[in-house]
This record gives sequence, C-alpha cells and structure tokens, in this order.
Amino acid sequence: MDAKSSVVGRRLGRRGVLFGLAGGAVALVPQAAAARPAAQGRPFGRGAAPVVEAVAAPDGLSLSSGTVPAGTVTLRATTPDPALQHPLGLVRLKPGVGIEQFLAHYQQAATAQDPAQRRAGLQLIDTEAWYYGGPAVTAAGGALEATWILTPGTYHLLDYTTVDPAHPERVRTLTVTGARPQGRPRGTAHVIAPYDDGDQGRYLTDGTLPARGAFQVVNQTGQLNEVMFLRTTPGATEADVTACMEALRKGEKPPVYPFTGVPTGLTPLQPGASAVFAHDLQPGRYLLTSFISNRQTLVKRAFEGMWRLVTLR
Repeated sequence: MDAKSSVVGRRLGRRGVLFGLAGGAVALVPQAAAARPAAQGRPFGRGAAPVVEAVAAPDGLSLSSGTVPAGTVTLRATTPDPALQHPLGLVRLKPGVGIEQFLAHYQQAATAQDPAQRRAGLQLIDTEAWYYGGPAVTAAGGALEATWILTPGTYHLLDYTTVDPAHPERVRTLTVTGARPQGRPRGTAHVIAPYDDGDQGRYLTDGTLPARGAFQVVNQTGQLNEVMFLRTTPGATEADVTACMEALRKGEKPPVYPFTGVPTGLTPLQPGASAVFAHDLQPGRYLLTSFISNRQTLVKRAFEGMWRLVTLR
C-alpha cells in the first residue's frame, strides 16, 4: 500500500465521524477521481420538479430557494471544494426541538471521547429528528440528486462536514408550503435496500447497476443507514476488502487498500424511510457500503462487514 493510500485508509478509520465521512474524514485523491462531471448542469433523467440547487462551498451552504410547495421535491447538489467530500442531509426536527439544541447534541455524539457520552448523544439525535438523507458530493463526482415526497413544514439541510452550533453557515432552512403533497413520485428501475440479517447489515440490490441513473433507496434496517459508492482498484477482490475493513476496525494499517477516490452516495435515512438517489459515475467496480456508526457497537457498519461489491455500467 502506497503512502497516499495509507493516509486515506487511516482517515477512513477515524472514530469521531458519525455520518458517512463527515467532518472532512477523507481527502480527495486528485489523480484518482472516480466520477465524471455531470452533463451541462442538467438534472438526471426525469428529475422531479421543483428542483432546488444546493452548493456546498468551503465557506458555507447555499440554496437556490428556501421555499418549495409540498409534494415531490428534488435536491440537486454540487460542491466547488477540491479538498473535501460534503455530505448533505435533510432533517425535520421533532416538535419542541430547536436547531441549536440538535446541533449541540450532534457535536456531542460526533466528538465525545467517553463511550457513554457518545451513546447518549447518539440516542438524543436519533430521537430528535426525522432523517431524509441527501447527496454526499465531491468536486470530482459532479452533481448528485435526491428526491423525496415532502409534507408541509420546516426542514433543515445540513452539511455534515461541520455540524456545530458555532457554524450556522453549514445549515439552511427549507420551508415546505401548501395543504397536501402534489406531483408524481420519481420512477426508478432499480432498488437498493439496506437490511438487517441478524446482527449483520446487508444490501439487497442487483449486482449490476447503472453508472448514470436513479435508484429507489429504502432503509429496511433498524437504525439510520446510508448508501455509499466507493470505487475499487483494478483486480480488487472480496478478500482484499475484507482484510482492509478488518484492519481499519482494529485501528491497524490495512495490508492492502483496494479503493480509489472518495465515496459518493446518499447520506443516512430514517429506518423505514425511502428516497430516490441519482448519480453519474464512471463505469466500473464499486463497493456499496455504509460508514455510519452502529448504535450498539459504535463501530462503522462498513468495518463490520456491511458492504457489497457491485458493477456500474
């Protein structure tokens, strides 16, 4: 494993990261970009209207509109940041929970060194909001989309790179108006369903998926979970992935680092929730996985074996 792969591997193993690879856990590997720019800024396929454009810049998050009618809504996200992945997530706080309170508890869950304090923080944020997922974007990966059916109310879009009460520029409010949802659900030909197989997390999906296209993601596990695509190196095997993940779980240097670039995908969804996710990646072999912390073990699901190799064509 070369020096750059070693650095990326260590960053994948950082314990303090809560959702996906938030908090700048993984730096881009410039010569190993795993995606191509989206075509001319157009939405993918039949992206549902209205489309809200989100730009996750190093100095903050911006939205093209802070108000949308209830119904089918597409968030189309990009980042100009060449250094970091920006995992975006849409949440709706439960009655009586303020955004400052939620962010403070999130910070506790992400940074507490005491396992008991971390568990307490996780329990709080898991019960204080509904999670709808969102695009985890990189500059190399171009635009990503997430589509939902939203009911009237107040939502918050978070950039999980820095979720901290002292950084309100990473949070934007989305107000959904109207009496009832309108529009049609966004149709897809493929489903990706994280599910529990006893204590083991798994993915139910086809072994071959479109490199450019949309997926219906349905979280069938008992906790928050995500869907991330991470490009593998040529010739990487399941044994290579297993050895790498087991070493990262132990905090050790992997014997081989079979990945290239930075993950992109859909950030955590509430158990039982669904969203449509659209991407445009280079064809090839990818690891489908989740880097969210297991609420029981505090270990990332990927390190516990929640992954599957898929081919994008």
